[in-house]
Amino acid sequence: MSNLILSADFIGQIVGVFPLVLAYFVFLFNSRRKIILFKTASDLLWALHFFLMGAMSGALVNLLNTVRDIVFFQKEKKWCQHTFIPVFFCTLTLFCAILSGDGLKSIFPCIGSCLAVIGFWCSSPENIRKFNLPAALLWLIYGIITGSFSTILCNSLSIVSIILPKKHC
Repeated sequence: MSNLILSADFIGQIVGVFPLVLAYFVFLFNSRRKIILFKTASDLLWALHFFLMGAMSGALVNLLNTVRDIVFFQKEKKWCQHTFIPVFFCTLTLFCAILSGDGLKSIFPCIGSCLAVIGFWCSSPENIRKFNLPAALLWLIYGIITGSFSTILCNSLSIVSIILPKKHC
């Protein structure tokens, strides 16, 4: 049984390379739609990565983030402009912490995700980056706790890409 767990963990580490590559581009774009499109694909792959690694809070939060991204992509539509939407997703994210059974370590991805909810709700790419900087720091800590090499590298790169001056992409 331990070989199966090690095998799933190893596969999870490999799967983590794919959202890592996508996530690198997320904050480099100056278009909200491009940012969210890359974020959606990245979050879905992160959910698979954390599931394979047995990090259930990371898996649940990223699965919910995928749904959030799809909704936020539609923000220009009237039904999606209500301020209830980010509150709804923050509340569901906090329930992920409870449902995961991961204990205190689930605080990091949940709070990080709530900050990202606020950031991705913003229309300005600059505000998206501003809220996602502390979110990336919290996910970096979660990556260290769970031993996810790609999460550590990804959030380190995200922090750098948020801080660097922007060119027009």
